[in-house]
Formats: sequence, structure tokens, C-alpha cells
Amino acid sequence: MSFYSDLNYLKPSKGPILEDIDAIWQSIYSILGTKPGTRVFRRAWGGNLSRYLFEPCDEITARSMMYDIEETLKQEPRAILNMSESQVIPDPTNSQFILVLSFDIPGFSNYEKTITLTFKQRK
Repeated sequence: MSFYSDLNYLKPSKGPILEDIDAIWQSIYSILGTKPGTRVFRRAWGGNLSRYLFEPCDEITARSMMYDIEETLKQEPRAILNMSESQVIPDPTNSQFILVLSFDIPGFSNYEKTITLTFKQRK
């Protein structure tokens, strides 16, 4: 029996239903990838990481991104962002930020997921 379940709309080839950690992770991924104002009846839902596409790849931008991620993920009550283990690491050589997000999920052990977002500048 699972605590949480959700429809699998990101990778339907893995089955129609996601359970527990997978369902929560899909929700987190959706929140971070959705621009606020794009969901009908939930205008404030989502995060705006796309606004960092053309910002400098430095520590100041990384801190700003981490603050936005922390505020955005308050929309997912099933997962608590562990700020002491989460960080945004700028990688100016490859024009990318590495997001290391660690979550405490009540009823489960600590769960850590690493996401790499690449922001390439146009030539």
C-alpha cells in the first residue's frame, strides 16, 4: 500500500500510476518547471527558474536561485526541503548550474536527488 499516488504524465511508458517518492518527485519537477500564471485557477502555482536563463553564472545568481527554489517548493507540502544539504552550484565553464536538492519526506527516509540544468547562451 502506498502513501501517495499520482497519474504518471511525465513518463507514461513506466506505467499509468506513480507511487510514493516517484509521485512526489514528479510534483516537485512540475512545480519547478511551470511558470507562475500558466495554470488556470492556480495562477501562483509554479516556479520561475527560466528567468535565470540569461543571468551570469556566478555565486550571486546561485544564491538567488536557491532562495526562489526554497520559496517555490513550499507549494509541495509532502516534501520538506532540507536547506542544510541543498545547494545551487554555479559552473561557469560549462554555463550551467547544478542543483542539489535534498528532501525530508514524512514517512520515508531522507531522499536526495541531483538535477543538472544547463543554460547555454546563444552565439
